[in-house]
Amino acid sequence: MRQKYENCKEQWNAIFKKEAVTVPQVKETGNKTFDVALDWLCEDTERVLDFGCGSGSVLFYCALRGTKKHIGIDMSEEGIGLAMKRKELMKCGEYLFLDGSTDRLKGWHDESIDAVVLSNVIDNMYPEDAKELLKEIKRILHPGGKVLVKVNPYLGKKQQQEWNITTIEGNLLDDGMLLWNNTTEEWRRLLHPYFIIEQYKDIYYKEYDMHNRMFLARKEEEQGEGR
Repeated sequence: MRQKYENCKEQWNAIFKKEAVTVPQVKETGNKTFDVALDWLCEDTERVLDFGCGSGSVLFYCALRGTKKHIGIDMSEEGIGLAMKRKELMKCGEYLFLDGSTDRLKGWHDESIDAVVLSNVIDNMYPEDAKELLKEIKRILHPGGKVLVKVNPYLGKKQQQEWNITTIEGNLLDDGMLLWNNTTEEWRRLLHPYFIIEQYKDIYYKEYDMHNRMFLARKEEEQGEGR
């Protein structure tokens, strides 16, 4: 799988090489909508996985909200290396950062994770890989476990032309890296077989003048006998 994302990995490696080794001191991220979502994710949660964790920031914000054990997976070796340096500065939480892809999840026990963060990652994957990831996430989440899914804005044809974005095939675009450009309803349909969507939020990033779309979802609770 790694070869398919080599260009993306190289670009993120270059970004993380320039990032300072610092950690957040307070739980607020600077975005109120995202903070509310993290509050929801971390409530009554101990063990969190961030797939596509980059340099680990979201997991550090989770730890500052009281979560205990944190696992981050990312293809960027520079991102993971930076996360490992940053964790040494954190005064709370336990951390495991792993370089890799969905294959890292294959040997994990079923129902072993309380909550998962998928922040701007499934829409930067090939569709078949994103679906395989969702399948694995569902398997390792315990019943009732939470999932925070955040994706980039939908780009219409006019915007694609203005930004000189090319089509690979169907909804899969080359925006300098890779973008699976689904409408909000298409994302709902994709997530539906795996999770129950509890909330949908539009999240605005003032510093980029950009909206993201965020789904707060759960794995279905197990049904008791006779139900």
